[in-house]
Amino acid sequence: MARKRGAKKAIPPCPLAALMFKARELRERHSPFWEHLTRARIELLEAFKSLIDERIEKLRTEGKEGELTKIEVE
Repeated sequence: MARKRGAKKAIPPCPLAALMFKARELRERHSPFWEHLTRARIELLEAFKSLIDERIEKLRTEGKEGELTKIEVE
């Protein structure tokens, strides 16, 4: 179904769909809400990154402790 230019978008009767519809309109305007949400998503990703980095470092140190060394036997 093609939309006409300048045609007003219909708001869906479902309350949740209406909320998402309005949120999408706000996003197009670069509102403070969406700027804050974007920064929050970045913080969340950085939190996961720190957990991953911590686990990588732990695996590296465990690997060094358990390294095999060749011993000369007489």
